[in-house]
Amino acid sequence: MSRSFRPTPYGEASESLVNYRLGVGGDDARLSFYAVEESARGVSLRAPHLTYYGLVDGTARVDVEGEEGLAVEAGESLVVPPLQTITVDFPAAHEDPARYVVLRVDRSQVRSILDRVASDVPSGPAVQDGGRDDPAYFHVPENEGIARVLNMVAYLFREDPPNRDRLIDLNAMELLIQMLQTASRPLLVGELPRNTSAGGLAAAVQYIQDNLDRHISIDELVEEACMSKSSFYRHFSDEFEMSPLEYITRERVVRARELLADSDNTVTNVSHALGFSSTSHFIDMFKEHEGVTPKQYQMDLLD
Repeated sequence: MSRSFRPTPYGEASESLVNYRLGVGGDDARLSFYAVEESARGVSLRAPHLTYYGLVDGTARVDVEGEEGLAVEAGESLVVPPLQTITVDFPAAHEDPARYVVLRVDRSQVRSILDRVASDVPSGPAVQDGGRDDPAYFHVPENEGIARVLNMVAYLFREDPPNRDRLIDLNAMELLIQMLQTASRPLLVGELPRNTSAGGLAAAVQYIQDNLDRHISIDELVEEACMSKSSFYRHFSDEFEMSPLEYITRERVVRARELLADSDNTVTNVSHALGFSSTSHFIDMFKEHEGVTPKQYQMDLLD
């Protein structure tokens, strides 16, 4: 029997994702691994950042408003712009389980890769159908190199070998290198279009992610978004159902949870990594949002 999901606002936990996620990995990369083992329809995927989706096993169908539906097979990939909603069906997952990888693409990491290996990474093929100014997504057909990386990522999550997170980071880097040789390259390396509200918000969100280790002012975000302050507040609230400062706090809590998952990170270290001048302020903020202190959270997680 298939399951159906209604789209959920970004500010809420997405049932369609949480129910399927098997794990999150990487010290530097934001990479998640999902498995769908029963038929599902209407899984709504939307993120405020550039996102890579790679299908390891199974089949899926992707729909975007205004676009022709797309059948996706194992080994194929999608790169989706910030704030673009795609709806995915897994109609045959009860017979042929689907496993897929999601990578939050950090453009600063892409630039770093290009700086280091630009002479060894040829430009992708000329873009044909995907050459329009504002593509809803880029579809990359099955590619032997990409399929190999996806299967290695699946192995790392399934077997949890020593140094798993470091190996995941290396594979995430290889995945980006492979993708830079495809038609998705312009989207991976291009600047965010800030002449639209979606592009401006995406630029502001990227700026937040790049600067979680220090105080971020609203004026900085307004400048990144290329909007007036009143327009920025209005568009941000409409999109995320929270204020920019609430979003920054939530993202710091998310990052704190990730850092606390490593037993080598102390509460003081995490506090400093997130730009708090006072560890007690960090503890109070974390407890207000999570209901427990950072240390208790870490102990419960690692038990």
